[in-house]
Amino acid sequence: MKIYRKSKNLTQADLAEKAELSLDSIKRLESGKRSMSLDNFLRVVDALQIPLSFLLYEDADAIPEAEQILNILDGRCANQKKYLLHMLRAMSEEMDNLL
Repeated sequence: MKIYRKSKNLTQADLAEKAELSLDSIKRLESGKRSMSLDNFLRVVDALQIPLSFLLYEDADAIPEAEQILNILDGRCANQKKYLLHMLRAMSEEMDNLL
């Protein structure tokens, strides 16, 4: 959580305000001294504007591939999604031809 907060240039107080949680709650969550309720989890994800999976997995490589692709497509316009999927298909076909 701390990594994503810092990547958004938010202080703990900023995140607490955006997530409508106390500053103490944010400090305890980041230090691992407190577990998150589902409601607080969703508040933090919404405040940080990140996919749920970013906080569910300790390592980005542990996120399932399908979810990684969905995260890449999320928030893109229809043309960007179409282009990205086209590129993925083309790369996949070329890989099949090489192997």
